[in-house]
Amino acid sequence: MPEHSPAPTPHRAVYGFAFYMLFSVLFVVYVAWALLPIEFGLHSYLPDKYFAVFVPFLVLVFAWFFAFLIYPAINLSMTVKVDEITSVVDPKLALPKGVEFSSWEQLENHQRKPSSKRKVPSPVNCNLCRTSHQPVTRAPIAPLRFLDLQEVNTAYYN
Repeated sequence: MPEHSPAPTPHRAVYGFAFYMLFSVLFVVYVAWALLPIEFGLHSYLPDKYFAVFVPFLVLVFAWFFAFLIYPAINLSMTVKVDEITSVVDPKLALPKGVEFSSWEQLENHQRKPSSKRKVPSPVNCNLCRTSHQPVTRAPIAPLRFLDLQEVNTAYYN
C-alpha cells in the first residue's frame, strides 16, 4: 500500500479512536468547567468560568475575521489588475512562443492567420498484396489556442 494514501489502515483506526476518546473526555471536562458550580471544587485548579465562554467566543471572532476579511484580502492581493491583459486573455496561449504582447491588434492578427495546407502523402508500395496504396492519414489534434469570446458566441448562438 502506498505510504501517502487516505485509505483506512489499522494504525489510523487506533489513532482515530484514541483521538475520539481524548476529545470526548476534554469536551466533558469543558462542559463540567462551564456548568458546574464553584462549590464542587473543580474550579480550584482551572481558570475562571468567564474564560469558558470567552475563549470559544474569541475563537469564533478570529475565525470570522479571517474568513471574511483576511482571506478575501489575500485573494484580492493575488488577483491581477483590471487593466492588465492577463485578466482577459492568456498571452502565452494567444501568441507564439517568445512573442511579447504589445496590442490587441496583435492578438486579432495572430488569430486570423490562415493555417497551412496539409500535404497529401504519396502512395506506398504494399509488400503483402504487391500494389500501391494511399496511406490513411488523420488530421492532427489542433494545438491549444485561445478562443476568442466572439468565436465562442458564434459557435453557440448562431
